[in-house]
Amino acid sequence: MPQSIKKLIMANRILSALLLLMTCISANAASPRANNTGNTTIPLLRLKLSLDAFNSDDIAIGFLSTATTAYNNNLDSRYFPGMDAAEGLFSLSSDNVPLSVNVVPLPALAPLIIRLDVEAANSGTYSLDRTELDSIPPIYNIWLMDKFAKDSLNLRTSAGYSFSINKADSASFGNTRFQVVIRQNPSLSFHLLNFGAVDEAGDAKITWTTENEQDNTFFTVERSIDNGTTFYMLDTLTSTGVGSYSYNDKTPITGTDMYRLKLTDLNGTVTYSNIVTLSFAGEAAQVATAIAIYPNPSNGVINLAINANEATSTTTGSPAAQQGITTVRNFAAPNTATSANYAIKIINIRGAIIRSAVSSSGTWQDNLTTLSPGTYVVEVVNSGNNRVVGRSTFVKL
Repeated sequence: MPQSIKKLIMANRILSALLLLMTCISANAASPRANNTGNTTIPLLRLKLSLDAFNSDDIAIGFLSTATTAYNNNLDSRYFPGMDAAEGLFSLSSDNVPLSVNVVPLPALAPLIIRLDVEAANSGTYSLDRTELDSIPPIYNIWLMDKFAKDSLNLRTSAGYSFSINKADSASFGNTRFQVVIRQNPSLSFHLLNFGAVDEAGDAKITWTTENEQDNTFFTVERSIDNGTTFYMLDTLTSTGVGSYSYNDKTPITGTDMYRLKLTDLNGTVTYSNIVTLSFAGEAAQVATAIAIYPNPSNGVINLAINANEATSTTTGSPAAQQGITTVRNFAAPNTATSANYAIKIINIRGAIIRSAVSSSGTWQDNLTTLSPGTYVVEVVNSGNNRVVGRSTFVKL
């Protein structure tokens, strides 16, 4: 077969396999971790074995978090040698399938070893070149290991490796000589540098700085309103590589609020920051005590008690007071409903109204089982004078 036709067949084979791979990735793009970098551009390594300008063969190694090291007919492409080819190059899956396109997950703490097979019709000098290295996070070291020559090449800093094949020595070719080894560099691993929170005009402003987080780390801001016994998620953010982040909790509970950061790195390893405690009081406390919500936290059903006289004298013993969430003031019993109409809104932590109701009673109940777990604000407005009767927070389990 003419070499020009052989090269065209090889190029079309690789291109077709890569197009199929990108189609599979696009189909999974709705996943929050469509690949290890958090986007739909697959990290890619391409290698080419060359005898001369007219004789070469190349392979592609792609990285996808949902892939496995075993052969996958939907992601990988089998290798088929050219007729009378002067050379041949393929990688091997963990179940020993020869592949021209091999899609694997980027490694966690243990290194990933991908075996290569180099073939040649004749003895001679060959080169193994890195022709593409795209979107692989810097935390990964990538090495070409030559077990026969006891040599290695850093594929991040060097693109070409020259070596000899001796057809009389089977150890100089085949699938036992070369490996691609990918491992994490400990000096480039993710670190949380600091975490803090301050009271900023009644909001809790939470800030943190990091290093080496790239765009593959998840930050979950958590809050406790029971002195650290239980922490609940406020929101989750994905790292962008900027190293500095902030989040505003616009609905802190009157009293003691404790904040921490849950960190999930690219290995799926979970760690926690230090805990920062803030205390909130003042006018917001007086407004919040005009209503009571119980149970709090809740697995779905909440009860709302409205201060019938919107008075300021304090009473004790209500279910909300027993929960330790807020101080309750002269709340109406079910048989002493007022004649006022109350507009009730449930607001999520981003400020969106997700449910509303009207009640003419001093008590109100609703089943919020369909709500996602998290923190919500209940606001009650007297429809007669448009005055805010109360505003308080509850946690949906």
